[in-house]
Order: sequence, then structure tokens, then C-alpha cells
Amino acid sequence: MKTIEQKISDILKSFEKKAKTLQVYIESDVLSNPIIHESTHLNQKFHSASVGKLMTTTLMVQSIENNLLSWDQTIHGFFEKGYLDHLFVYQNQDYQDEVTITHLLSHTSGINDYFEGKSDLKPSFLDQVLQHPERFYTPDDLIDVTRKHQKAVGKPGNRFLYSDTGFILLGLILEKIHQKPFYELLRKHIFDPLSMNDTSFMFYDPLFRQSELAPVIVRNKDIKDYISLSLDFSGGGLSTTVRDLAKFMKAWRDHQLFSASSYQKMTVFHHHFTSGMYYGLGMMELRFEKVFFLLKGFPRFHGHLGVLGVHAWVDVLHGDIYIINMGNFSDMVKSFQLLIQVTSELEKARKNTRILSSTSKD
Repeated sequence: MKTIEQKISDILKSFEKKAKTLQVYIESDVLSNPIIHESTHLNQKFHSASVGKLMTTTLMVQSIENNLLSWDQTIHGFFEKGYLDHLFVYQNQDYQDEVTITHLLSHTSGINDYFEGKSDLKPSFLDQVLQHPERFYTPDDLIDVTRKHQKAVGKPGNRFLYSDTGFILLGLILEKIHQKPFYELLRKHIFDPLSMNDTSFMFYDPLFRQSELAPVIVRNKDIKDYISLSLDFSGGGLSTTVRDLAKFMKAWRDHQLFSASSYQKMTVFHHHFTSGMYYGLGMMELRFEKVFFLLKGFPRFHGHLGVLGVHAWVDVLHGDIYIINMGNFSDMVKSFQLLIQVTSELEKARKNTRILSSTSKD
């Protein structure tokens, strides 16, 4: 009979055949050791996509706990006059003075999303990224896409719309209150304390090496060497590894980066993101039973998802850690299939362990 480790290894090997690249880290109390699978080489670095939002959120929560700002503080005072113009205008009324940190973290500020939101930009933003690989995007460039080509979707607090634009603003606020570049804040407050030695902020951190990235597949093109990959900033632009992300998620789980009370505040998941996924403050909750009814009884996961099939999750009930990268815009469904299959095997193993334990007691 195969061990749980062998079963999961077989699953990973089968998915590796379907993927351009695959990096996985699984840690669980039913495993003798973490399972680490890398289809290329040891410590393969990859693009974090929106999983990097967890880092931005962490820096913001730390700043709040250090009394540098507050959850409900309005953001207009952090920017020079005019910078927020046209970003929060809804039905001819400008709400920029009412937008708070909490609104941005929860994607309820009303601001649109430069990456996937409705826009009159022609060609589309993603098309331009693919057509002009030499272009470097500054945070101001990204904000300008929303300012010039998009409209706000609602009043602050009235509607959820996942917005990379909002997270760019959070990164700029962090730079202003700390008077340091964003990459230095990441390194000082997260990477160095957690010994995340293989993680860097893309295009800004001197330690970043673009040539070391795993494939980044968008519309069947590998764009890992494109300068236009600078489209993230504080919305998720990290070069990282499964081991480093696992370090981060364990610290997140164990409240090493900020207090349990702040974590509790962040885990009120009022907003529906997509099938089975809900949003709190800067983080997601995955409810498997909402993905497929036969998954009822699976534990809830907290963490974040990235558009390239990147996952970083903590099993809230058991503390298990799940890190996945498929590096492909088109492999989101496959990445969830992988996550579900691995979780299913761990749940079966956990159930069998309980049965054996109960039998031995009898």
C-alpha cells in the first residue's frame, strides 16, 4: 500500500506533465516531512503574482500596530493635492476624502482595477504589456491607467471590486509614512526577520535577478524576461520560492508578524470574490464546499491567490501549509484541481489516523 507521501508525489508528477512549470510545498501533521516538488531545479524562483498582496497587507498592519496610521484613517492626507483626482468619482461626486485604509485593504473603496477592470484603454492594458515588453511601469503609470481610462464603481464602503490600483496606493502610503522605498520595507520587516533569503521585490530590489524566474506564461507566451512585468509594484511583484513563501505563511499562521487581534479583525470575510472564495482585509478565505458540494467537510483555508496559478494557504483547522506555483495565466483551474487532490489525500490520511487511534484505544 502506498504511503501518503507516495500518493501526493504521484499527483504532483501527473500535474507536472500538464504544466510548463510547477513548484509545490506541502507541510502537514500527517506527513513525516514537508513535500517539496520543483519541476526545474532546487529553490526555483517564480513570480508571486497577487500572493504578494499578503506582504503589503502585513506591512500595513504592522504600521497600524505601531501607531503610524489607523484602520479607519482617510488616505487623502498622504498624497499631494490633485493626485487622487478622478480615481474616486462616482455619479459625478468625488469621494476621495472619504476613502480609508480599510476600504483599500478590503477592496471596497470604489476605485477601479487597472489590470482587469472595465476600461476604455485601447489596446487593453494586458495587450499593451504583451505588445511592449520593453516598457517599464512605475506606480504612477499604473495609477494613471485608472485615472485616465476607468471610472469608479461605487461609493466607498458600498461595493466590493478587487483592485490592484487600490493596493498600489497602499504601497505608496507605506513609502510615505516610513520615508523608505517599498523594497527596503519588505526586506527590513519581513524578508530578513524570516530569513527569506531567496525573495526580492521585482525591478526595485538590487537582489532581484529577472533571469532566475521560472516561466511566466500569458496567452501561451513566456514573458518572464519582459520589462513590462513591472506591472505589479505593491500589488504582488515578488520573486520568491516555495520554501520562502512557506516561511512567511507559517509566520502569518503563528502571529509572528502582527498580533492575533489584528488577524482576527482581518478574517471577517464579508465579500464574495469568486466561486468558493471570500475576501476580508488584505486576505482571502477558501471555502471548498462552495467550489464543489462534495468537498463539504474540508477545512477553511486562509491566504491568497495569484492570477498565474499561485497559491499560498494555511489550513485554519490543522495549520497545514500549501504553496503552489504553475506560472500560467491559463492554469488556474488546474492549480485548483491540484490543490483539491492534495487536500483530499491529506484529509483521508487524517481520517485514517483517527480511526486507527480509536481502534487501538478500544
